[in-house]
Amino acid sequence: MIRKISPCLWRLLLSPRAWMLGVALMLGVAGCAVTPASLQAPMPDKIVWPPPPMKARISWVQAIATPADAGIRKGFWKRVVDAVFGEEQVRIVRPYGIHVDRKKRIIVADTGGRVVHFIDPASGRYELVKGPEESAFMSPIGVAEDAGEMVYVTDSGAGKVYRFSPDNLNVMPFISGLQRPTGIVYSPSTNLIYVSDTIAGQIVAFTTAGKESFRFGTAGENTGQFNRPTDLSVDGLGRIFVIDALNGRVQTFSGMGAYLKSFGEQGDASGNFAKPKGIAIDSEGHLHICDALFDTVQIFDEDGRFLLSYGNRGGGKGELWMPSGIFIRDDMIYVADTYNNRIQIFKYVPGMTGK
Repeated sequence: MIRKISPCLWRLLLSPRAWMLGVALMLGVAGCAVTPASLQAPMPDKIVWPPPPMKARISWVQAIATPADAGIRKGFWKRVVDAVFGEEQVRIVRPYGIHVDRKKRIIVADTGGRVVHFIDPASGRYELVKGPEESAFMSPIGVAEDAGEMVYVTDSGAGKVYRFSPDNLNVMPFISGLQRPTGIVYSPSTNLIYVSDTIAGQIVAFTTAGKESFRFGTAGENTGQFNRPTDLSVDGLGRIFVIDALNGRVQTFSGMGAYLKSFGEQGDASGNFAKPKGIAIDSEGHLHICDALFDTVQIFDEDGRFLLSYGNRGGGKGELWMPSGIFIRDDMIYVADTYNNRIQIFKYVPGMTGK
């Protein structure tokens, strides 16, 4: 039986107050209302290493694959242009070398994209550095910065090192004639720039004027020799740490190229190396070394004692797929998660002595 609605009831249903109540109810159904605590999805646990109940020494912070991930938003007119002509997708392709300067600007050598990403979250600036005017980068690998804030990029395909100022991003040739330059680091102790010439099996030191100062190392397996040296790092004492990739070890030298010590061997257990790549040093002098086959970062003390590893194999938060470059600034750790096409950021919590 269908009942008629009285005129009074119709006036009530059609009143502005009734419409506002209806809209509010619909918004609540759509998810704008507060959900009871019993129905809320549980928040994921903080991603840390080692896991509880042990004290965390590494915590995952964030991942950056696009400008938006770094908190950089498009301006109004850029959004209008994208809406009319289509959006240009800008993202990291195959990152390798990373450097973070004192202003927290992130500089990434993107081997797959053949560009360098210049990311400044503080100012909202995101630039693609595409190489010198006469030619694009062929295979940008390593990134470093000197005391005058000049940025240096190795190009393994071109056999050159380029440099540019963050102010104008005008890329200029710096060094040529190397066989395959890969790792690069600047040492404030010597005011020299060190470059791994991987095919030659040597480390070459240059002044900031681009003049070769000296070389050290030869091809081989003995101490002081290299089998495809790649990534480099320098500590506060000016010591140079070299990833001796195919010898499966790390070798340490003075700033003038004198051999000091080494550690490591090839293997598939924690503390061994399968395919070592990037190396960086935290505030307590621990060495963080990426291993592309283990899909992890291993931490050692300066004598080579294994302390901890972080990063699990996969594509989720804190997971890695063939990591390569790594850089540490103020105990914030920036890892090139190469085949996940992104940078992942972790934080080191001091206090791990390894004793």
